[in-house]
Amino acid sequence: MKAGKIVRILGILLIILALNLMVRSSGASVRIGGESLRANGQVIQGHQYIGPCPVDLQFGWGVIATEPTAMSYHFVRSDGGHSASSQSANLPQANRSVPVYERWRLGANTPQFANYAGWVRLIVDSPNPLEGRIPFTIHCQ
Repeated sequence: MKAGKIVRILGILLIILALNLMVRSSGASVRIGGESLRANGQVIQGHQYIGPCPVDLQFGWGVIATEPTAMSYHFVRSDGGHSASSQSANLPQANRSVPVYERWRLGANTPQFANYAGWVRLIVDSPNPLEGRIPFTIHCQ
């Protein structure tokens, strides 16, 4: 073989090796392991609240990472509301759930909000894009 061919083959092999290493060392990723919804501190079954209003809702997600990492995220609500800025959370251990919460006071004593269906979405921006959505219904009495 000519020296030029050998250099090209070695170059291609080095590129393949480098790409393989990049894929393997892509870093941590996160997933959502669970969700919960509370109204005035009590767990809501079936994501449906019936009771006096206004009500303080707390949406919760358990986020799990494949290795220790930092996560940035924000929230979006069905009424068009959203978190003012990106937030961050430290996930210090692999495969261990870290809770993330969003609060929303809802349900004025008006006919418009007597029965309301909506949702809150957790949007993970990094280390990998991910979304979790909790739908809910309130019936004010």
